[in-house]
Parts: sequence; structure tokens; C-alpha cells
Amino acid sequence: MGTAPAAFAIPPSVARLCGEELLARAPQLRAAIALRQRELAREHAHALKGMAANFGLKPLAAALAGLENAAKQSNAPLEAPMQVVEQEIPPALAALGMA
Repeated sequence: MGTAPAAFAIPPSVARLCGEELLARAPQLRAAIALRQRELAREHAHALKGMAANFGLKPLAAALAGLENAAKQSNAPLEAPMQVVEQEIPPALAALGMA
């Protein structure tokens, strides 16, 4: 039987980089949706999803996965999934020590 890996703390400088990336890309994601650039929105959602997952921001990662999946579908609305993402940004920033 193995043991679970020990939890590790994210250095504040690394957490800040994650938060800064989130703050930079979220408006780009919103703009891509406003301009109906589904592929660009999907790319932003995918990149942010991976980052959120790597930093243990599970609710944000799940919201971004929903948006990414919606963006893959030609007729799926993107506004509602984007609103879910935007609701998860403040708690994610707080978890990263940026709120």
C-alpha cells in the first residue's frame, strides 16, 4: 500500500503569477465571446482550465471546462458558462492570496 503524496505549499510568487495570468486572460476570454470568436474563446478557456487545475482551483477549472465544451459546439450559448466562470474568479484569486 502506498501513501498519499504530501501536500505542498505554492510559493506566493508563483501563486501571484497564476493570479496575474487569470486577470490578464479573463478579459480576453470575455472579448472573444463578445466578438463570437468561438475558437479563440475555447483556446483561452482551455489554457485557463489547465492552469486552474494545476493550482487546485477545482471550481474554476470545472467552470472553464464547461465553457470550453460549450465553445466546441457551434450553437451552444457561451454567455451563461462565462458568467459561471466570472463568479469563480474572485474565490480563485482569494485562494491565490490576491484578494
